[in-house]
Formats: sequence, structure tokens, C-alpha cells
Amino acid sequence: MIDNNILAISNVMFRNKEDWSKVSDDQKDQFFFIFNRYFSKKYPQQSQFLNNKNIDKSIGMDLWFEFMKTQPYPKWFWSKPKEEKTKDDISEKEFKRLLSYLEIKSEELDFLIKHHKDEVIEELEYLKKTDK
Repeated sequence: MIDNNILAISNVMFRNKEDWSKVSDDQKDQFFFIFNRYFSKKYPQQSQFLNNKNIDKSIGMDLWFEFMKTQPYPKWFWSKPKEEKTKDDISEKEFKRLLSYLEIKSEELDFLIKHHKDEVIEELEYLKKTDK
């Protein structure tokens, strides 16, 4: 069994590919949206193709996994930020809204804010625009 967090899933996708079969469908469903949105920065056409409310998210993650096999290791995926960011930069209301919308744990959102604040801010903007 693979740990149920975004870092563990990323490690399997990019480093321990032989363990992909151990990632559960529930984990794939849970993390699909985050991966698809993040991959959209580098692979917008592929992401747009998978950006459908009716998509089976588990299959969507499997498609990303297969696609990433042919791509170089994405050093940009977990690159360290130039400056440290904290969840104090995001209001408690926004934080709770993201937790609910992304269906992730508080620790995982803390990690994303710390290491990928720009993407988290984009998610907040998206939520405001779509009124979700």
C-alpha cells in the first residue's frame, strides 16, 4: 500500500514506477485534480483533454502515468520555491474552502502552499471565478 499523500503518489509516478499498481483507485481519484491542474502548466493540451467532469479520475491518473513515462524527469514538478511561504498568507476561510474543494488533508495543503503557493493562489482564483 502506498501512503495516502501527494508526495508518495508523486514518488511512485516519477521514481518508483514499478509500484504504480499499488496506488489504489481511491488515491488516483483523490489526487487527479491536483496533478491535472499542475501538469496543465507544462502540458496544456493533454490536461485540457482530461479536464472533463465526467472523466473517470482513476483512468485519468493512469493516462498521466503512461504519458509521463515518455517524458524526461520533471525537475520543475517539486522544485523548491525562492522564498518560503506559509498558510498565514491565505485566510482561514480560503484555506478551508481549498481543503473542501480539493478533498485533501490540511498537511497536504500546507505543503502545497509552502512549495507551490502560486498554483494554490490560482486555484483560489479559479474557485472565485466559478463560484464553487
